Amino acid sequence: MSPRTAAVAPEPASAAYLGALVAEARRARLANAPAWRALLHFRTQRLSRQPASLIDEPSFFLSSDGDRDPAAELEATLSAFFAAEPADAVHPQCRYPARYHWLREQLGFDPERLPELRCPALVRWRENFRASRLTLVFPEAYLNNPASAFGHTLLRIDAGDVAEDLLAYGVNFAAHTDGEGGVGYAVKGIFGRYPGYFSVAPYYDLVKRYGDWENRDIWEYELDFEPHEIDQILRHLYELDGVRFDYFFFDENCSYELLDLLEVGRPGTGLLSRDPVWLIPVDSVRRVTRQAGWVRRVRYRPSSATRLRHRASELPGAQQQLALALARGDLAPDASELTALPDPQRGAVLTLAYDALRYRMMRRDETADATRGRALALLAARSRAAPPRDAPEVPVPVVRPEQGHATRRAALETGVWNREPYLEFRLRPAFHQLMDPQGGYTRGAQIQFLDVAVRVLPRRHRVRLQEIRVLDIVSQSPRDRVLRPLSWRLATGLGTRLIPDGEGDLEAASVWRNEAGVGLSYARGSWSGYAFADGLLEFGPELAGSVAVGPGASLGGYCGDERDFWRGHLFAGLTRFVAGETGLVMRGGLEQRLRFGHRMSVSLSTQWERRFHEDRVEGALRWNLYF
Repeated sequence: MSPRTAAVAPEPASAAYLGALVAEARRARLANAPAWRALLHFRTQRLSRQPASLIDEPSFFLSSDGDRDPAAELEATLSAFFAAEPADAVHPQCRYPARYHWLREQLGFDPERLPELRCPALVRWRENFRASRLTLVFPEAYLNNPASAFGHTLLRIDAGDVAEDLLAYGVNFAAHTDGEGGVGYAVKGIFGRYPGYFSVAPYYDLVKRYGDWENRDIWEYELDFEPHEIDQILRHLYELDGVRFDYFFFDENCSYELLDLLEVGRPGTGLLSRDPVWLIPVDSVRRVTRQAGWVRRVRYRPSSATRLRHRASELPGAQQQLALALARGDLAPDASELTALPDPQRGAVLTLAYDALRYRMMRRDETADATRGRALALLAARSRAAPPRDAPEVPVPVVRPEQGHATRRAALETGVWNREPYLEFRLRPAFHQLMDPQGGYTRGAQIQFLDVAVRVLPRRHRVRLQEIRVLDIVSQSPRDRVLRPLSWRLATGLGTRLIPDGEGDLEAASVWRNEAGVGLSYARGSWSGYAFADGLLEFGPELAGSVAVGPGASLGGYCGDERDFWRGHLFAGLTRFVAGETGLVMRGGLEQRLRFGHRMSVSLSTQWERRFHEDRVEGALRWNLYF
């Protein structure tokens, strides 16, 4: 955003007129109006139940109590509008254009007693946009970046006289972390120790980052906002330049603050009326799309990886291999294998080769300097060949992100465990498991957060905390001839395992379990398979040496019907514990899930496990509710 400049101020209006405006504002209770509270980002605090602003920048407020008292801030704002021209600062009329515009509408400022100032910097800033439309943008989940593991949301400002939306501007809200990672990054993000700021950048830069570098498919929701609503949002965005918010990963995040920004244009709509304990980006998209008349149309923008994979699927396997050899430089564009192809096919192979080479550069597998000559040779050869027929458009997914299952899940389960019947209640606040209904979610991606299970053992008249899965991430990125990513998984949390009780039987013990794995995944149609090399580290006072460490391996496959009514998962694995609690554990099983609408599913699972030279078979029936 451009820095603000001071404007030329008129002679101050009389104190009597200011008093009349303050009296009218009190009579009309403007300080309690949804529009004014939206301009100050006021919310009722969960613990104190007192109103307070989400803005953590003291200089944003004109009253010393402005972050807690909207009436005091309103009256201080009115008083500031009458101020004389500051010598080296911006006049409040230009510093707070959204406030000035709304208060002028509500109170009908007399231009003789309170003249409107010229604000050249504001005018120039707004002219950069030539705004006519707003679009809510949702890049899907990106598991390799914890801050974007649940997806992301941003706002696009579209110009009416520019047909290409890549030339528009994107409004982003993000934490400033200074590149910090690891445990410190997670702790600071959870407890709001990072500053968050709004920023504006060319949209093509954001598409390059999300769609090209991070390979995230992007969904764009064009909003049906009126011009005066868009203008007020832009005025307020100008006010927020350099204004700090404390950034929290789970609630006051990119999605929360963007919904708050939309409330400025259309106050009182209740996008955040049920103040969430956490707000996942896809849930914020749901809140917007459920507003009647808010969304004009939805556009799907596939990532560079999705487009590349689709283009490759149009060619036979031998021609795919030829294109990849050209991209790597193993073959020259005038190689006999290529020149022997008919003209249109040769053009298609060269196009795929160039796209694959460009993808390798974007992924930094090769530098631009190392590939420049190869890229120019491919382009020259492609220009001499007959142009290939246009590749068909990438199919739009049948289910959009906001149409997938809700991210919270409650489950009621019954089954047999350790030769005893049990009843279990499970609650997961977020987000998605690979056996959940797949529509609207990134294929092969699983994130479960704070999945808690409480189990009742009727025979023993006992209730036990069976599991707290703090975090469970799986990235099964399928490999093919063109794209060859690694798959991985990571999980940590409190779990229950069986250990010898000293009397020839096994008893349950609580342990803290950390799991990690890396491997390969493949997919074809509705089928996918995986194989992982795993590692397991457990801590618990009831374990020998209070620890159990072991390498392992796992493999399995998922399959389902086209409508995703049924989905199955066949799996097997083993772990050799080599330190602390030692021994070999082998397991295998089958999970099946039936979907009933968007909110319910039923799961049936059975598993065989051999532990401490004993074989055990377990089974469970679970009812899942998504809400």
